[in-house]
Amino acid sequence: MKKLLIFYFLFLLSWHYSFGQNYLTRYSQGITPMHKFFQQYADSTIIIEYANVPDGKPSSYKLISKTGNFVNTFSYNPVDTTYYPVYKLKSSFPVVLWHMFSAKRTGFKNAPADINIFFNIVPIPQDTTKKLWLYIRKLSPFNMVDDSVFGRGCKGIVDNFVNDGGSPEIIHLITKKEIKTLIFWNPEYYEKLCPGNKNRQVTIKMEEIIDRYFPKIKRDYY
Repeated sequence: MKKLLIFYFLFLLSWHYSFGQNYLTRYSQGITPMHKFFQQYADSTIIIEYANVPDGKPSSYKLISKTGNFVNTFSYNPVDTTYYPVYKLKSSFPVVLWHMFSAKRTGFKNAPADINIFFNIVPIPQDTTKKLWLYIRKLSPFNMVDDSVFGRGCKGIVDNFVNDGGSPEIIHLITKKEIKTLIFWNPEYYEKLCPGNKNRQVTIKMEEIIDRYFPKIKRDYY
């Protein structure tokens, strides 16, 4: 009986881990060269990922990073401004050449996030970025756990939430030791439905702070 219980526990643990990994893979683009760049060259970095999986488009990101006494802010927004001008030339190309040319010309936007033409500095004064970092650190984001640990939704409460094709809140916490990815499904909705979850509250507050100072993510790719 004891062996059976141990086997059952290991099975549940394995299922939970696999589910979490599949859940992550479905929505997040995972650890990219951009993440590894900041792990190597910065002390601590917080990245908010804006997934566009339902639209079949690559993710956008907002970043705040601290190294020594410096706090810097960045964005990564793979907006494709080349497709429409290229598409207008379609009728003057042979079919195969057109498809190969357009794939090469516009396909680079689908490459994993990196320090490239889509990566930009967000110009916020240093005194402001330092205040932002201090405020965020007071929320203890690096101690958070996500839906894979405490569960999605509200236990014992009827959930009428209908996913309209949106994506979850995705946060990457980067230090020299690790890159930690957290996923929260609609934290604002569930915080209203069953208030009191500290992890969701921190997620909501962090996004509010960052959105207040960062430019909006562009969604128009073409």
